[in-house]
Amino acid sequence: MSIYSIDFSCSDNQIHNLEEDDPSLNGNESSSLEKEFNLSKSTIENLFLSQYQLEYIAKYVKDRGIPFRIVSHPEKTNTCYEKAQLLGKCDPLNIIKALYFECPQDQKLYVIVIPETGCFVDRTAIPEIFGLSRGVILAKARMLPTNMSYGTCSPFITPDDLLENGGKVAKVVFDSEALVNKKHEKSLDDFSFGLDHRLSLQMNYYHCYKMLKANFGDLVSSDDILTLSFKEKFIRKSGNIKINYEFKSLNYRTAKFINSIHGVGDVSVENDYVDELDLPEILTSNRG
Repeated sequence: MSIYSIDFSCSDNQIHNLEEDDPSLNGNESSSLEKEFNLSKSTIENLFLSQYQLEYIAKYVKDRGIPFRIVSHPEKTNTCYEKAQLLGKCDPLNIIKALYFECPQDQKLYVIVIPETGCFVDRTAIPEIFGLSRGVILAKARMLPTNMSYGTCSPFITPDDLLENGGKVAKVVFDSEALVNKKHEKSLDDFSFGLDHRLSLQMNYYHCYKMLKANFGDLVSSDDILTLSFKEKFIRKSGNIKINYEFKSLNYRTAKFINSIHGVGDVSVENDYVDELDLPEILTSNRG
């Protein structure tokens, strides 16, 4: 993989060819984050952002001095698990997903933006998060904004995606608890963007929210998306204690705790067939 960072001392007249100069994209399949390119703001925009109308990202991070970079990958990725594996030491909870839902009644798009690995969503509560009336059923979006594809969905909407401009995006919601924790952690979180499955954009989840809020106002908000909801069964027999948990929804802090456990145990997962609700790796393998 290669890293592209904004260097404000660089000339705006730089020439950089992704397919020739990037060892992750030119067939050499460079691994790890071993190669870094420092480019000017305008070069970063021309290479990665302008074609998707995302110049506002570079402007926002430049004006506020926010950590930001573009990362290239030697392989195309469609899931956050694939990306986490390529990034190596990246905490899986620093991979961010944007789930696009469509309302059959009005064909508008509603978006939730949450950490991927380990965070469960109670889908029955999602319509209420968007302020929709009881009984409304949101389906997986069949159509996405122009500059997105399945496998690269992101929160990085453009003015063309707004309802008043003929677009379909009605609401983008971030998780309140994750915002607080991510701001404190100062993590560099990974987002898909655009249409190239070999590229991702890295900035803090909290800063991403603040940026989108500054650009799109009330269309972007926060709410308790990831609530902790579970059933517990406690059994004591012959001196042994057995506790079973059935999680309906899992919040960020609990997912973070589970993902950090390094003990001895026997954990099994059954019927884990919905890709958006994937569990942390610690819950899908036995450690001895």
